[in-house]
Amino acid sequence: MIADKILDELRLIVGATGVKTSEILSLIHPGSDERNLDAGVMVVPRNTGEVASVLRLCNEHRIAVVPHGGRTGLVGGGVSAVGEIILSLAALNKIESLSADGGTATVGSGVTLQSLQEAAEKVNLATGIDIAARGSATIGGMISTNAGGMEAFRHGVMRHRVLGLEVVLPDGRIMTDMAQVTKSNEGYDLKQLFIGAEGTLAIITRAVIRLAPADEFTATALVACPSATDAITLFRKLQRSLDLLRAEFMVRDYFVLASANLGPASLAAFTEAPAYLILEIDAADQPTAQSDLEEALAEAIEEGLVVDAILAQSEKERTEIWNIREDSSVVDRVHPNGYWFDISVPLQGLETWLTQFNEGIAALGSDVRGFAFGHLGDGNLHVGVAGAPDKDAAKAIVYANLRELGGSFSAEHGIGLDKRADLHAFVDPVKLALMHSIKAVLDPNGIMNPGKVL
Repeated sequence: MIADKILDELRLIVGATGVKTSEILSLIHPGSDERNLDAGVMVVPRNTGEVASVLRLCNEHRIAVVPHGGRTGLVGGGVSAVGEIILSLAALNKIESLSADGGTATVGSGVTLQSLQEAAEKVNLATGIDIAARGSATIGGMISTNAGGMEAFRHGVMRHRVLGLEVVLPDGRIMTDMAQVTKSNEGYDLKQLFIGAEGTLAIITRAVIRLAPADEFTATALVACPSATDAITLFRKLQRSLDLLRAEFMVRDYFVLASANLGPASLAAFTEAPAYLILEIDAADQPTAQSDLEEALAEAIEEGLVVDAILAQSEKERTEIWNIREDSSVVDRVHPNGYWFDISVPLQGLETWLTQFNEGIAALGSDVRGFAFGHLGDGNLHVGVAGAPDKDAAKAIVYANLRELGGSFSAEHGIGLDKRADLHAFVDPVKLALMHSIKAVLDPNGIMNPGKVL
């Protein structure tokens, strides 16, 4: 338990309402993991100075700090326990500046992705990154987990969107590196240490985000392909000939389940095939976008790369198509207590991985089902296994030959609690030793998000 004296000192730093204990926390949704609020104490600083004071106090008394953004993480990175303090960045939610000419935004770490998207849209810009949890995921949390999303193949992951960063170290020191330019070779690029560190090294308080030109006029299609290889060939073909914005991949079992349960009937009755894509392109005007995509898909059908296709004719139809992909929790509603994995597979190895995955699922018995979907452009797959006897059995199928294919067991959700054993099993031991060394230097008392990653 946190001593009353410490709670009083925290209230002096952040104000009486800035310290929330069990009674108030019971009214707050824990997010994606019911253990997130188990600490029973949440501190909500209002600015960087207060974050620094809180960390300085906690470091002095060896009190563990678990940072929280939007609590949308899926690997236990925000899980807390009694005796720890949750540090919420929700109040650092101001967009300080947004430059249309410079194509940058300076934001507090508690700003949600959707808020930044809406602000950028007003000046015909975009964030260059998009995820389904946009309404609750925060910029600081996305930086801490190096989030990816559906636009990573053209704009990169969060690491590539960050120009500048302000962080508070465990001892309360503030490192400010808020450059607003791409080229800034000023010694070691230390901000990269904190991107993807999941709050184990410092607290991210502010960031400069590189923005991208907004999409103008889009056309969207749902496409059925004879194989994953054909889907990849189509993806590369459209990359060369059109302004391809998104290419989301789904295997048959996922699409059939999602379309049947999310509707409408026209999608549920769509042609069955081994692989599906949701494709979106941009053009100078709406009619051109529609005709360009229609012509490209007609040619792909003639070449045998596509079995069937549906082009959205309205924003309503576009939303219905995207809902099949974005409401992936439908799998959990139909098959509760399944196991989920977040992996990357190089495109040249995707067909091989899918074949062995399907064979592995079949070998576990007729009651076991496998689901895969994700971002085709960068090979990131979200994989669900329902009905497996245990997680190790499911993991053996998902991870089989993954390293040999050149893939990764952790694509965009981080390590958190859930993947620590995998990190030690798969990562180069020298790399792992260096990670421990960096942790020891920056956080010698081990107060930052303990037990996560390392």
